[in-house]
Amino acid sequence: MREDILQALSELIKEKTELKAEKIELGLMDDINKIYKDAEKLSSAAEGKGLNDIRKITLRVESDFIQLSRKAEQGLELIQKAEKQLKELGIAKPKEIQGIENVLKVYENNAEDWIKRLNADQYR
Repeated sequence: MREDILQALSELIKEKTELKAEKIELGLMDDINKIYKDAEKLSSAAEGKGLNDIRKITLRVESDFIQLSRKAEQGLELIQKAEKQLKELGIAKPKEIQGIENVLKVYENNAEDWIKRLNADQYR
């Protein structure tokens, strides 16, 4: 009789342990499924709206750099005209004009570099 009680107790403990293990496994699956669903939503948002926002910003920034490049080019053309007129009059180019020319060249080079980079990033 004592052995029967010990055996029954042993089986009860074993069943309880198995139930706890199943409960733990089910809890982990719930956690995994929740994380998966959250990740799925975030992926959709990032790939949908997020990429669309980046495209819009990229186009706007590219447009700004194109405008900068054109404006710098216009300024450099005017400086060339001024240099020609100054040369005809025998007047040396003022340092102020030289400084502006240097800055406009930097603007133009930077704008062209960024335009190339923005366009290259679209095809990666």
